[in-house]
Amino acid sequence: MKLETKRLELLELAQDDFEAIHQMNQFPEVARYNTIGIPKNISETSTRLEQVLRDKNALSWSIRSIENHEFIGQIGMNLSATRYKKGEVYFSLHPKFWSKGLASEAAAAVLKFGFETLNLHRVEAGVAIENTQSIALLQRLGMTREGLCRKILPLATGWMDNYMYAILEEDQRDY
Repeated sequence: MKLETKRLELLELAQDDFEAIHQMNQFPEVARYNTIGIPKNISETSTRLEQVLRDKNALSWSIRSIENHEFIGQIGMNLSATRYKKGEVYFSLHPKFWSKGLASEAAAAVLKFGFETLNLHRVEAGVAIENTQSIALLQRLGMTREGLCRKILPLATGWMDNYMYAILEEDQRDY
């Protein structure tokens, strides 16, 4: 399924996206807070992304510019068992697109899709406690910090604490 915003198109993840995602993840500032670190080669990236494509409980999109179809980043949502009506959103953008409101725009589209199309009750997001940009983004989206998971993230720099954020269907804003 394709999602669109004013400036973005979110296209279902495909093998054609693997190289762009691999290149994005080569930036240390992108890899700083992800649990996969910097992939050694395109084969490692492809293996991980092929697992995402096979996972029936994972939705993943490449984020592209509507204007010129340029790759901006990746966003996705992992779904829980159906009875919980819950998803967990994640995102990663190429650094040249940071601080332009694009991650917020893409995440808002995924939240709207989750609540309106998938009829989710709750969407969560985990964020490293030092990742102030992503924390600010989650708060702008109306997500509430619900807790702290101690030393849960295996990052390249060692174990890091993680804040848990969530938004409920009744909290959702007019995205």
